Amino acid sequence: MAKHYNSRVKHRDFKVGDLVLRKVMGAVRDPAQGKLGPNWEGPYKIISWLRKGTYHLETLDGQKLRHPWNAEHLRKYYQ
Repeated sequence: MAKHYNSRVKHRDFKVGDLVLRKVMGAVRDPAQGKLGPNWEGPYKIISWLRKGTYHLETLDGQKLRHPWNAEHLRKYYQ
């Protein structure tokens, strides 16, 4: 079962300097917009990584985000 599951997982590897979008989670979502609000926010720049799949982000203005983010909640941003 593990071999079948691992063959279907999409690996997301990002490099330092890549631009990504961050998934909007439950408490951050604006309740006034309801279900039609945006699902992704950003773009953010990757400044470092801790281990595979965990990244530190900063805004384009240079403000660092407090907590690292998992690659599961990030998506590559194309300009």
